[in-house]
Amino acid sequence: MARKFVSVCRWMSVLSLSVCLAGCIAPGSPVVTDRSVGKPNQTTYTVVRGDTLYSIAWRFDLDYRRLAAANKIGPPYTIYPGQVLGLKEKNVPTLQQKRATATVAKAPGKPKAAPKPQVATPKPAKPSVARRSEPPRSATKSAPKPAGQGAKTWYQPLPQKPTALFGKNNKGLDYAISSRARVRNTRNGEVVYAGNGIAGFERLVIVKHSSELLSAYSFNGKMLVAEQQRINGGMVIAEILPRPGVGQTLHFELRRKGMPIDPQTLIR
Repeated sequence: MARKFVSVCRWMSVLSLSVCLAGCIAPGSPVVTDRSVGKPNQTTYTVVRGDTLYSIAWRFDLDYRRLAAANKIGPPYTIYPGQVLGLKEKNVPTLQQKRATATVAKAPGKPKAAPKPQVATPKPAKPSVARRSEPPRSATKSAPKPAGQGAKTWYQPLPQKPTALFGKNNKGLDYAISSRARVRNTRNGEVVYAGNGIAGFERLVIVKHSSELLSAYSFNGKMLVAEQQRINGGMVIAEILPRPGVGQTLHFELRRKGMPIDPQTLIR
């Protein structure tokens, strides 16, 4: 009987502790996963569930194409939990280099016999007629409009001025959130990562605009897009609500070939 009483007491203690711990966590608050850059001089990374090659490359300031080439991973860049990636880059040949290589590798064909010489029959001379000089057809077409004119191609992530600019200690732009904010995608592209954030942010969305240009949005709020989704410029991709006593911020970055660039050079 005494043993049963002790067992019941232990069970009640564990239950009470669990209830206390559960009460300390705000309901509906997602767990913040800090995926900032790991140890200095880290040479490998073990893939965990939810990672994509794009998010890993972003985390370690690498070009996803070169990271894939170094680990012999081809499109669509599928990776698996537990897979160990080397954190290095390998040069990716350009289209011109691929064409040159294909031309050199192509086996030469059998040389053709030289055609027999033919004697041209002389024709009676005719008076030459002067031809009217005309501009080439391409010159008669209207010149294309410069980027940024006509249809809008770039959008501000938020309709307000950033509170922190791109610089030595900032890889992008920061926007202070004081009221409900709807984050917009800056340009047409594909969502290549939508999940846990880095450096204390709950959420991170990465959009691929071209093979070289990607944008990212770090925030504490609600994601409205999913991976592999094609989205247009200006589309709302996230919603951020102010939190009492907590300074809300949107961190926005643009990267070309894995390197951060000043977003204000493209988005005006």
